[in-house]
Amino acid sequence: MTAPRAHRTPDRPGAADLLVQLASDLGHLVAQHVALAKLELGESARRAGIGVAQIAACAPLVLVGYAFLNAALALALARWLSLAGSVALVGALNVAGGVIGVVTAARAFRRPVLDDSVVELERTARALTAARSNRPALEPRHDR
Repeated sequence: MTAPRAHRTPDRPGAADLLVQLASDLGHLVAQHVALAKLELGESARRAGIGVAQIAACAPLVLVGYAFLNAALALALARWLSLAGSVALVGALNVAGGVIGVVTAARAFRRPVLDDSVVELERTARALTAARSNRPALEPRHDR
C-alpha cells in the first residue's frame, strides 16, 4: 500500500511548484545583490576619480606656495640659528607633518569597499535561516 498523495489544488501549490518558486526567488535575490555590488563599485570608482582630478589640479599651486612659506620660515629662523640649522628644522617639521598626514589618509582606506553589500547579504542569510526555522525573518535596518 502506498502513502496517500496530497492533491494539488489552486489554493495549495505542490512541493515541486514551491521548489521552482524558491529557486526563482533565490536567483532573483542573488542577481539583486550582484547589481548592488556593481553600483557600489561604480560609485566608489567615480568618487575616487573625482578626488584624483581635484588633487591633480590643485597640487602644483599648493606645492609652490608651500615651498615659498618654508623658505620664508627658514630665513626667519636664521636670525636665531645658522641658515643650515634653520633649514634642517623646517625640513624636520615637514617630515613630521607629512607622516601624520599619510597615516590620517591611510585610515580612509580601512572601510571595506562593498560594506553595504556585505550587510545586505548578511541580512538575507539571516532571513533565509529564520524562514527555515519559522522565526521572524528580518530585523529592522539600522542605517548609518
